[in-house]
Amino acid sequence: MIDSCPHCHEPLNLSSTQKAKIQTALEKLPPGNLLKLGCPHCQKTFELKSDGSLPLRVTPGGVHLKGARKVNVTPPPSPDLTWLDSGKIQEEGVIEDMPMVLVLMNKGPGMTIVCEAFEDEGYLPVFSDSADDAIDRMQFTSFSAIVLHSRFGDDPLNSNTLHIFMRKMPMLRRRNIHYTLIGPEFQTLYDLQALSNSANLVVNDDEINHFRLILKKSLHENQKLFGPLADALMREGRISSSIWLDIKVKAEQKMKSAVLKDLLEVRT
Repeated sequence: MIDSCPHCHEPLNLSSTQKAKIQTALEKLPPGNLLKLGCPHCQKTFELKSDGSLPLRVTPGGVHLKGARKVNVTPPPSPDLTWLDSGKIQEEGVIEDMPMVLVLMNKGPGMTIVCEAFEDEGYLPVFSDSADDAIDRMQFTSFSAIVLHSRFGDDPLNSNTLHIFMRKMPMLRRRNIHYTLIGPEFQTLYDLQALSNSANLVVNDDEINHFRLILKKSLHENQKLFGPLADALMREGRISSSIWLDIKVKAEQKMKSAVLKDLLEVRT
């Protein structure tokens, strides 16, 4: 099994638990299929064969890279189209395209409000039982947003392993995540307090009922701040995608839909 990214060559630093999960997934791979993983450093994806090695690569001219040997590879099976008869789209394909938000809050009305607000913005809420579990998930899943309540878990915020992980995250990856902190010690939408905590948004418990509007405002303002930078990084080829550009596209689509609706109503 490889121990460094084939793109940026940074060490993956996999724990024994993570290696065991990958090995289990490799053993369950159907013949000819590949396991897709993401690099926590450069955010690029790569694939592994069932034996844990990288698949054979081919240059644009069709010549195998130096040192590679020809092997017979069984092509993956054709997609299952039985769902066409039912007229229902496969949920798995939809979920893979949805941005996800990782939520670390104690169950209650507050968590429900937060999740519903993110769902309204097109995010799929994912839950974690502990900070360590959240960090483990983030090694192999690209979350577009993270929500952490300062009273989640036994440790105070400054000692929370997830909060420390977010503060030390490489900036190229960190800028592509909307990080929200919620708790009684925060002043809602106070940018200076958010900046001092390496967050995009801080919300006081007393304003949690207004979280839907607060989130909309925060996403809009952060998009204006980071959107131009993300656009420049994409043009230079340093990143392949950005949540801030996705938010801009969605906003433009909503505006076009609203204008079209108004035009249709005028004509009728």
